[in-house]
Amino acid sequence: MYKFSKPTPIVIKLIDAEGLTLRQKAFQYVSDNRNITGAERGSSEEQGFGALAEIVVRNKIGMPDINPSDHPVGYDILLPSGVKVDVKCRGGELPFQEEYMSDDNIPREAKHNLFARQVYDDRLDTDIYLMTHLETPKKGVLPGTKRQRKWILYICGWVSKERVKREGVYLPRGSLSERGSKWLQYRGQEIEFYNKNLNGLQSLDELLKIDGADVKTDIAHEGDLNLTGVDAIRITYDLIGRGILNNKHLEYIKQKTGITTEIKPILSANQYFHLLEWFKEEGLITNQELEKAAQILKKEPFTGI
Repeated sequence: MYKFSKPTPIVIKLIDAEGLTLRQKAFQYVSDNRNITGAERGSSEEQGFGALAEIVVRNKIGMPDINPSDHPVGYDILLPSGVKVDVKCRGGELPFQEEYMSDDNIPREAKHNLFARQVYDDRLDTDIYLMTHLETPKKGVLPGTKRQRKWILYICGWVSKERVKREGVYLPRGSLSERGSKWLQYRGQEIEFYNKNLNGLQSLDELLKIDGADVKTDIAHEGDLNLTGVDAIRITYDLIGRGILNNKHLEYIKQKTGITTEIKPILSANQYFHLLEWFKEEGLITNQELEKAAQILKKEPFTGI
């Protein structure tokens, strides 16, 4: 039986001879078996990262690196208890960070993304997702070379598929995602699930202890917000303006998140000031409101290219 622990990433470096061999296996596997049909799937590069994560996990828990050709597509690993595991992986140049800073010096909590059509597809009958992150070199193309030092896999934790369906936040194509000081637009249909809500693993051997009772316990578990604290406050501000919430809700969410400083808006502060200055020209506000805004928002002048 699994014993709960808070999620802390297990770091596996894939830069030695064994790591290169596993990367080569993942590259060859995807070259031979790239999936370009069916439910929404990642690019060839993303499929390679997923294959590498699965191969590494299987290798580290004493299973064959590659599943047989007739293995079901709904899951990647069948644990001794009969629990089915789907290994999820996203890759990038940056290491996995449990929190990341933006230019307003307020940390954002880390999240994981899953393709919505896969989560809602009952034919993909996995019991749990094992969430991972792959740190890659700048040119992160498998298999890479023996000299590259940034092939690192982070095992973040696990969660039941049913809890992701119940608690994860579905975001349609075109939705915005804040990444550090940048905003990105989702090209696919995504479900966001936050790292803080995962079940942690102190070692990969703990994965082998997960049984059906643990999955049922997680399905019934009530997690925290699958939002950053910053976004929770932004949404509360908006709902106050729409007359749905009030200041007591704002104070509550600030207390829960511990965020007491002002957060930056999604749009540029310059756009806010443009509207305020237009209101002043129309005689609807005074300099007092402009001065109050200047205490909260920072106007950004052009400083050259």
